[in-house]
Amino acid sequence: MTAVHSGPGTVQTIHGRDGIVASGHQFATDAALDVLRAGGNAVDAAIAGAFVLTVVCPYAVTLAGDAYLLIHDPKTGETTGVNGTGCAPRAATLDKFPERVAGEGPHAVTVPGLVAGLWDTWRQRGTRMWASLIAPAEKLARDGFEINAYFSQNLKNRAALLAKDETAAAIYLPGGAPLPAGTFFRQPEIADCLAMIAADGAETFYRGELAKRLCKAGDKIGWLIGPDDLAAHSTLIQRPVSVPFYGHDVWTMPPNSYGGTLLLQLLALEDARVADLDPDGVQFILRGLDARRYAYRACAGHIADPGVVDEKFRALLNRTIRERTALRPAASDPAEARDRCTTNICVIDRDGLAVSLIESISAPCGSGVVLPGTGILLNNRLAGFNNDPASPNCIAPGKRPAHTLAPSLVTKNGQILFSLGTPGTVGQTCSLAQYLARTLACGQDVSTAAARSRWSVDFAGKPVYENTMDKALAEKLTALSPEFRPMPSGWISFGSIKLVRSDSGVQTGVADYRRCATAGAVTFN
Repeated sequence: MTAVHSGPGTVQTIHGRDGIVASGHQFATDAALDVLRAGGNAVDAAIAGAFVLTVVCPYAVTLAGDAYLLIHDPKTGETTGVNGTGCAPRAATLDKFPERVAGEGPHAVTVPGLVAGLWDTWRQRGTRMWASLIAPAEKLARDGFEINAYFSQNLKNRAALLAKDETAAAIYLPGGAPLPAGTFFRQPEIADCLAMIAADGAETFYRGELAKRLCKAGDKIGWLIGPDDLAAHSTLIQRPVSVPFYGHDVWTMPPNSYGGTLLLQLLALEDARVADLDPDGVQFILRGLDARRYAYRACAGHIADPGVVDEKFRALLNRTIRERTALRPAASDPAEARDRCTTNICVIDRDGLAVSLIESISAPCGSGVVLPGTGILLNNRLAGFNNDPASPNCIAPGKRPAHTLAPSLVTKNGQILFSLGTPGTVGQTCSLAQYLARTLACGQDVSTAAARSRWSVDFAGKPVYENTMDKALAEKLTALSPEFRPMPSGWISFGSIKLVRSDSGVQTGVADYRRCATAGAVTFN
């Protein structure tokens, strides 16, 4: 293992041959590695890690969250997308939100899609016993673990929200104060829920005993989800979208994910001959900002429920690949694309099966509401909608909202090269675009590229740069584009790249320490 310090952040880099993992928490990486060592594949490992993340990172994801998975199968050369996101409940009608769609509280919750998404993926591609993949998460919930500084800081940031809910406050603000770093944290109610899911699969969560428990508790707090909403939920298998970029193919999820904006940024960057630029120079940043604005302008009205916009979005992407049509920049981001908290895990196993999994409850600490008797902190994913009747992303029962989550894979000549992803709210796709431009176009090392100074956007789409950026570079940047302003390096939109690479028989994991992140490898003798 090595640590690279090249600019504002330290990056962990690790090498192996028989399996590589990078995730948003050490315990998730450890669980995934243990599965690989026991003979499981990348799907098994990613699922085990994903469940652990619901326990150790509840500010970012819980059992009430959503997930996307991108999977590349080396045997067939096919890449598959799993959309484990949930819909608005039947009671979430437009008339209930005349001013704005709820962003917190019990009315902000969509049907959770994560459990079904992981279960359906395992049924198609898993090789280990389902219960064994949940066991590490259940043990951590029941026996406890020490929370880290990032966990504690998220509770401090959202203390006012959590204090509004009696159950959430009792768990996360005991005595009226957020749990400090180093607190030993047990979640026996979460452990019981995990045990039920381990025994009965997703059926219990959506139609069985746990579903009854969820709905009974939900009725007490006044959420909009009914038993029929849970029972009707299904995972959506999607055909991913991709574009060519400097001799590689970059893949991500189609709508309702904003991942398509990543692909349009890459097309614009290749048109702008980004490979001819210094990746640590001001023109690299300015062309990146232009590319992002082009992408969001192009995608206006194209990111919504797949049943509404999928064909429309694919036609846009194909037309852009073909014609490289010039697009006008957008001044700001759609309101429903703001304020998100996320975590992710990337895995490549010894056979080259690759997974990029990303999961979230939307804003940090979600709705701020915990279902009594379950310990489950609920999502506020309804805020991914708007209430404009003319918009394809207008709230309506049974629709999936727009998501900022954008898992990614890179292949070359049909073979996997990278699995990668990042949290980072509205900055996810520009962080990924500049990272891929650095590595695939400019040839920068994967670790150095993750550590270098990064630019991003705030929640209104206005450009920001890390305050640790080289002073001379920052002065040139603001002289040419005065709208840029500095933000702390660990600020939410700068994200935290997790990448696993397989190249010429060597596997590499990279974890960007801008947030909690870690990588690990398996090498058999």
